[in-house]
Amino acid sequence: KDYCDYNPTACVIATEQKMAARPSKKVVDLVAREIFGHAPQLNIRTGNSKLRKPMTGAYLARYYPEPIEKAARTVDPSYTSFQEGRRLEKLKQLRIRGKGPPKKGAGKRQQKKR
Repeated sequence: KDYCDYNPTACVIATEQKMAARPSKKVVDLVAREIFGHAPQLNIRTGNSKLRKPMTGAYLARYYPEPIEKAARTVDPSYTSFQEGRRLEKLKQLRIRGKGPPKKGAGKRQQKKR
């Protein structure tokens, strides 16, 4: 037989003492936060998962290095990159065929105004 069958009031007191000895969830959460560094559970989006991830700025800066055109032009003003040289060649070919861009102020809209 159980102890509570003989003395119900003592059983209630013993149960209350057990419950008093058990810490509340709030206290447990507070101590866990202090020990493990957890953020409180607020049931809202805090962006914590993004903040825990390592920063990627340095990696991206290394992956996309700065172009050297500016520095090269300070040393040699006639420097042109491969892409720019190709663009200028294509523009020259288009102008020879009469398909290049119009001179400044001589476009379609300017012709309509006259």
